[in-house]
Amino acid sequence: MFIDMADFHIPDDIICNIVAWLPTKPLVRFFQCVSKYWNRRLCEPNFMKLRSRKMIFLPTHENLKLIDDNVPSDNTSDLIVERCYPFDTKLSNLNVIGALNGVVLLAWREYFALYNPFTGATKQLPPLSISFGRIARGFGYGATPDDLKIVRFCQDYNRWDVYNFREGSWSRLNTSKYHIMYYFKYDVGHFVNGFLYWIAYGRSMLIAFNVNDMVISEICLPFQIGSKLILNPLGTMDGYLCSLQPIANGGFDMWVMKEENQWSIIYSFQLAGLPLNEVDLPYCAIRILERGRILMWNPHSRNLIIYDTAKASYKTLNISIEGQYLDEVQALEYVETLVSPLDMCFERRRRKCKGNKRGNNKKKRVF
Repeated sequence: MFIDMADFHIPDDIICNIVAWLPTKPLVRFFQCVSKYWNRRLCEPNFMKLRSRKMIFLPTHENLKLIDDNVPSDNTSDLIVERCYPFDTKLSNLNVIGALNGVVLLAWREYFALYNPFTGATKQLPPLSISFGRIARGFGYGATPDDLKIVRFCQDYNRWDVYNFREGSWSRLNTSKYHIMYYFKYDVGHFVNGFLYWIAYGRSMLIAFNVNDMVISEICLPFQIGSKLILNPLGTMDGYLCSLQPIANGGFDMWVMKEENQWSIIYSFQLAGLPLNEVDLPYCAIRILERGRILMWNPHSRNLIIYDTAKASYKTLNISIEGQYLDEVQALEYVETLVSPLDMCFERRRRKCKGNKRGNNKKKRVF
């Protein structure tokens, strides 16, 4: 039976469902080719909720790498999306601080900026005066997600500064009651459940910053922190803070803290299926990802891999980190969204609302 394709119609909802499964790279090409109607349809919030795609944000010397771990490992053409840096800065100066609603916070020198990797939209925030010495930063929120804050800690001077998105300004935290000088193993804090956490180098403890109350406390780690060459990344597992500890024979223990100062090993694993290393260097865990996946450095190929602890399998990324120290490799997971960085600036929105109210209260001219 002959079917006239001119009379054949596919409902818009079915097309949206099909397009939602596309990897990021072909989806971007699709956006560039479709009509204005479809461009508008695919920019609707419902489409992005339907898609809800997790990506990995990774800065390199050449450019930004957006890793789509949802595609099969043999689909190398769609595995990595490359972006130019949105600002004129070098990788050595850049810190990836955190992400919320698909918007990533970047920092370099005294500057901070919000960046949506999917849309390319940016918003630069008020800078903070340059402080010399070692700098640590964090990004999180208090009781509600609209209580967003940036924390900057000058480790050599025990100085804490906080940027409040509601107020749109910086303030200095009173640290007179804190007499200990902290030196962090990693410059970027990990946010989970209202707290920012840093590992205190050489002291085998965590420094916890309560974002809501802006109070600093100390938490003991369940293992000793060794050489700087041995990485102990912090992460989130089932909504709780977790960390990896390398053990004998190239394995790892996954520790989870479900109550303050109460740690337990939820599982241990060996790196099954990976080739033996020809040099005396261990596989290094760089970032704990969701669903039991770990971003690692393979000293055999000198490339990055994603190891899946649940499946005891791995995926090789054709990404080299030559010229970088392992503890300086920055990566984080985020969800693709159409959220504008401007929408994260609540103080700007409040001014706009007040302006609209004043406009509505003006007396109308009668002709």
